[in-house]
Amino acid sequence: MDMSNDMTPEWLTVQEFAQHFRVSTRTVTRWVTSDPEMRVRRVGPAGRIIRIHRSELNRESSLPVPA
Repeated sequence: MDMSNDMTPEWLTVQEFAQHFRVSTRTVTRWVTSDPEMRVRRVGPAGRIIRIHRSELNRESSLPVPA
């Protein structure tokens, strides 16, 4: 899935972000909780739904490597 074009929404789901990096959604959730600099939004009544800004796709080199 190519996330570099202008048709990509500004805020991605955890699943879309995981597909881009070929990691599990759980790995992305760990990245979100461990990196306070990451541009994320929590939405929904309890704030449990996570959206990640597409600019984070460019931070590939600073994301932790999944084990």
